Amino acid sequence: MIVLLLLQIIFFVGYYVMSVVFGLFRIFLMLVKFKNLAISTLCNRIPIEDRKKVVIVGGGFSGSIVAQKLENDYQVTLIDTKDFFEFTPSILRTIVEPQHVKKIQILHSHYLKHTNVIQKEVLGVQSREVILDDRSVEFDYLVINSGSSYNSPFKESSVVSSARANTLRENYYHIRKLKRILIIGGGIVGVELAAEIVDHFKGKEVTIVHSQSKLMNRFPKKTIRYTEEFLQKRGVKLIYNERVVAHRGQTFITDQGSEIIAEQAFLCTGIAPNSNFIKNSYPDAISESGYIKANDHLQMAGTTYYRNIFVSGDVLHVREEKLAQTAECTASIVVNNINAMESRCEHKLQSYKPFAKPVLISLGKYTAILVYKDYSITGFLPALLKQAVEFKTMVRY
Repeated sequence: MIVLLLLQIIFFVGYYVMSVVFGLFRIFLMLVKFKNLAISTLCNRIPIEDRKKVVIVGGGFSGSIVAQKLENDYQVTLIDTKDFFEFTPSILRTIVEPQHVKKIQILHSHYLKHTNVIQKEVLGVQSREVILDDRSVEFDYLVINSGSSYNSPFKESSVVSSARANTLRENYYHIRKLKRILIIGGGIVGVELAAEIVDHFKGKEVTIVHSQSKLMNRFPKKTIRYTEEFLQKRGVKLIYNERVVAHRGQTFITDQGSEIIAEQAFLCTGIAPNSNFIKNSYPDAISESGYIKANDHLQMAGTTYYRNIFVSGDVLHVREEKLAQTAECTASIVVNNINAMESRCEHKLQSYKPFAKPVLISLGKYTAILVYKDYSITGFLPALLKQAVEFKTMVRY
């Protein structure tokens, strides 16, 4: 009890120290942004109406960065199904701390001062225009950052997708009353969700059903072992090598015939790229798994490549973990390459090559795992580091 109290004190002290440091950092970024705007205004002699049109599909990590970096020099339009940016690595915290959503969401209109924001779903793409339900939007350059979503086989309200903070936040008061909870999928999202629930709520019977033989099977053995021990010590039941295929009321049935009783299930598997809107026009650019193919310069590619259409973020067909860091890296390359093409300096086009990146996995509020290649660090410090990453990201907006 004393150790936990000390950890809480250290965590909150660290939290407020980070608040001050990143508050100063926010001021610095605002000054840099103002300087860049002034330089752009003084140096860019092209009238706004004559500037090239850049349309960005998706306002996640990648899309928001591209919009921020291009809006002073191009006519930028951001099309997103939501009107805000969301720090997705922290959305699972909102199921136990609903108020945390205020710290990880910000309206697009707040940080984009010269971008036309359209809250719509994209229905299709032609060679020079994006098709919406009530209009079309012309572009000279198109950047596709449409991300991914959970493709749920269950339509009933007893199964909740874990993809959005607002969805999870709305379940806070409901989950407080529940006794038995099922989590479908034992990847990073399923593990983090289970950890948040058992770390915050006492007396919950949580079960994870995972189709593989190990949790988070792509990670080092030490990481997997630590995670399993953490969850099992807190009463989480782990069922391996089975898939939930049906349910009747509160009874969920696996492909091996197991029956799990749960008042609520959370879907943390079955992720699918959001690429349907380009399948009709560019079927050759879609991989077998539904991701959008691109060349090394992140220009959309099929039987040929499309010079003025770029792909970045989770929807990009690349063999590596789908991380916020990857989205940010690909966004920066897209920005560089659009500027290089516009200035006719194609020798300055940059290439993206997958590389190992550190991963932070939360196990409740005060414990986390930092994984890099075959190495991992567990405990309190990675939890504090993840909080710092959240701060660092949100001060940009």
